[in-house]
Amino acid sequence: MSDPSAKPEVALPQDLPPGSLNRAVILLRAIAQGSRRGSLLTDLVAKTALPRPTIHRVLDMLIELGWVVRDAQTARFNIGVNLAALGYCAISRNPIERIAAKHLIKLAGELNQVVYLGVRSGIDMVCIGRYESSSLIQVGKGHVGLLGPLGLSPSCMAILAKLPAADIKHIIQTNLSRYHRIEGFDETGFYAAVDEAIKNGYSTYDGIVLDRTTSGVGMAICDDSGYPIAGIGTTYITGWRNEAQLHECLQHMRNTIRNITSELLGYDFLIS
Repeated sequence: MSDPSAKPEVALPQDLPPGSLNRAVILLRAIAQGSRRGSLLTDLVAKTALPRPTIHRVLDMLIELGWVVRDAQTARFNIGVNLAALGYCAISRNPIERIAAKHLIKLAGELNQVVYLGVRSGIDMVCIGRYESSSLIQVGKGHVGLLGPLGLSPSCMAILAKLPAADIKHIIQTNLSRYHRIEGFDETGFYAAVDEAIKNGYSTYDGIVLDRTTSGVGMAICDDSGYPIAGIGTTYITGWRNEAQLHECLQHMRNTIRNITSELLGYDFLIS
């Protein structure tokens, strides 16, 4: 049996009233924040501190709706296609993606590389846009709908770095155990990258956080108060860009963000 006093491993709403709907929300968030391979029942017990009978009952309901699927061979639970379809509807109707798409398609061509658009969802980041260039070599495995802990991509680190200091500290502390579950995570390198992003106003991944064969650059799209509302980023093979090329890349990204914010907010403001 699970310990009802156990502290959940994932950040979950603390003010949800009792009831199947709210327990379903807790389980869906736990599954979404888990491994891409899916979550075992023991994982969900540990992450949510809900009793096993409750988890079984709510999962049965979610499976019947098609919002959760269970792999018969691995016994792992994952998000179902019916729920994914609802998510894609939300993504397609996001005004930021609709406005940014044409600008980011152009940016992908200018950089000759894949460009990503991400937004924050609590302590997570969701990819809502992937824009490819005509290059035969496309670096980056991200895809639309990808959800993960905020901070582990150039675009979402750029968002993280623009948040108030207290929020940055809270998000990192809450997500740290999730970061460490990702193979290759370098905590020292991660903190250094965050500090650099705060100082520079843009993020750089010089092969120090996850895959040491790739690097990346990210910038936040901010409102007129400077608060981040989205982030853009690109990845490339480490060593492909020298300092002059990086400067050119950053300038293209700044111009793109200026165009997006001008259209999104209705006026120009300086991108730092």
